[in-house]
Amino acid sequence: MIRISTHGSADGGTVRTEGLRSHALPEIEASVSHSDLIEPARHYLLYVANYLVKYEKSIRPGETLAYGYWLTKFESLAPELLEVWEYKADASTFVRGVSLTLSYWRDQHETCERYGAEFKPPRPDLLTVISEGVLKGMPVQGVRYPSPENMSGWWITTDLYNGDVSTLRKEHTYHVTAARPDLAKFLALPMGFRYDLSAGKDVWFDEEVLTGS
Repeated sequence: MIRISTHGSADGGTVRTEGLRSHALPEIEASVSHSDLIEPARHYLLYVANYLVKYEKSIRPGETLAYGYWLTKFESLAPELLEVWEYKADASTFVRGVSLTLSYWRDQHETCERYGAEFKPPRPDLLTVISEGVLKGMPVQGVRYPSPENMSGWWITTDLYNGDVSTLRKEHTYHVTAARPDLAKFLALPMGFRYDLSAGKDVWFDEEVLTGS
């Protein structure tokens, strides 16, 4: 049986598996920056551990694992012990800990549950269509269209957009969330959903987005 031990404080803490070694696997440790992420970290480690044991998989230093929207990586901390690292917000490198990954996971799940939507996060390296003003923090409107595999499906615009698609540009989605972390919680809403932050916070499903009518 896999257990999770916890060592935490108001400033964060660590969680660690107990029992993976009995399956000839290294134990795994993850650190978080705030106490409210301890429980999500426990769920993360149980997810990883149960996957490894159930499917008889192995895990080695340097391997990565997507968890929701974000990407985690396993580094050697000691013999028979791996530590979880994660992408920085701009996806430029990996850093110790799993706080950003779990914040995205928690906030996106809460948004999907609030609006009765399936959890469908894009990969952060997919492209998102944006208009002028999005990365500068202006109020935005977002809509997620059925799209090619290299696209997240999200089109995010501000009131500066005049309807001329030639003025739009594509950005990796991690660039968007690095500049606009306030928009990350909407990303896992599935195709057909819209949101409008220009007048409060309205989120709704629009069938016409899927049908093209």
